[in-house]
Amino acid sequence: MNRLVFLAFVLTIAGCGTPPNEVVPLRDGTFRARFYDQATVYCQNDGLTATMLGKAPAENGILFTCK
Repeated sequence: MNRLVFLAFVLTIAGCGTPPNEVVPLRDGTFRARFYDQATVYCQNDGLTATMLGKAPAENGILFTCK
């Protein structure tokens, strides 16, 4: 039983240390990315162009849309 608790604890801590997704969709149809290049590649995968909207509020990164 103690091994299972320890394993669950280790997996929980490891999950907290993983980096967030590169591109995060927001409610209003915009996206947040950490870097300009990530936004550009994300839109190019769908055959669209990234339009930068500015800096993400209270977070690191930029806001953008794909058109």
